[in-house]
Amino acid sequence: MQEHQQWGVEALWQDLEPLLPGLSIEVLARVESTNAMLVDRVRRENASPAHQAGDARTADGRGDGRADGRADGRADGRTEGRLDGRSEGRAFSRAGDNRPYGRRQHDLQPCLLVAEHQTHGRGRQGRAWHSTAGASLTFSISLPLDVADWSGLSLVVGTAIADALDPDGQRLQLKWPNDLWLDQRKLGGILIETVPAGSSRMAIIGVGLNVSDRARVADSQLSTGFSALQELLPGITPPQALARLAPALLKALAGFPKEGFGAWRERFARRDLLLGQSVTAGMLEGTAAGVSERGELLVHTPAGTTPVTGGEVSVRLSAGAAPGAAANGDSSASKG
Repeated sequence: MQEHQQWGVEALWQDLEPLLPGLSIEVLARVESTNAMLVDRVRRENASPAHQAGDARTADGRGDGRADGRADGRADGRTEGRLDGRSEGRAFSRAGDNRPYGRRQHDLQPCLLVAEHQTHGRGRQGRAWHSTAGASLTFSISLPLDVADWSGLSLVVGTAIADALDPDGQRLQLKWPNDLWLDQRKLGGILIETVPAGSSRMAIIGVGLNVSDRARVADSQLSTGFSALQELLPGITPPQALARLAPALLKALAGFPKEGFGAWRERFARRDLLLGQSVTAGMLEGTAAGVSERGELLVHTPAGTTPVTGGEVSVRLSAGAAPGAAANGDSSASKG
């Protein structure tokens, strides 16, 4: 069995819990989909007697783990694929102890779920995204968000991650609405879903990043070229990448309900891969002219400028639009 990554969960939890009180952290050796597992947990919690009075709507997602939300593998003799997650003062998980690090009373509390190997991840419009143990970073965060306008959240998440990994802003770019690109090739993606949680909603935010060149096999289906984080940060590992980006991501999420996307618009613009490029969005063809205050893609045509929302279409670069990028590269392959 392949040696597992050392995630330093205790130190990570100590850094993150003050930013998101009540957070728990789990690292699983193998899981079908981190996003789907968290969606399933929230749906089950909503179905419990304590939450029966809540909103009956559900997000589109099937539970990929066991009925009790556990993963399907084992690692180094630990139970149900859990690695070094601790719980309530215990040193390490033991057989029969399947709780995460950090105290969680129910599945409507925040959770950071990491998968070393994800077998059936998916992106926007259901496209597949698989991860390779030790070569990819795949995780999802579930948290309650009291948000009146969700527009632009994926752009905020992408910008926060890019700023954390590439603070100089020289090489990481963002491809609307949910992809990270490195040197004109796809590095990873973001998938955001929301699930009713009583009278409010839980956000499930999935992130997938190629870390080393070994992830190329899993991503061989990409038409957008392949890049890995080690090209930007030589020698970085998935646990190190998570420790670097997670605090910035949680700070961004904490501010989003009040700030919205507007506070991030200029920062996104500095990394906007599509800006000035010829694009096709469904039947619409024109030139990408940035994004609106609500995070809509603005496409300029001879008839005027049209805003495009993320749920409507997949945006493609027209042939030859971006040097080094594959023509017609689909923006929708992500994780979760």
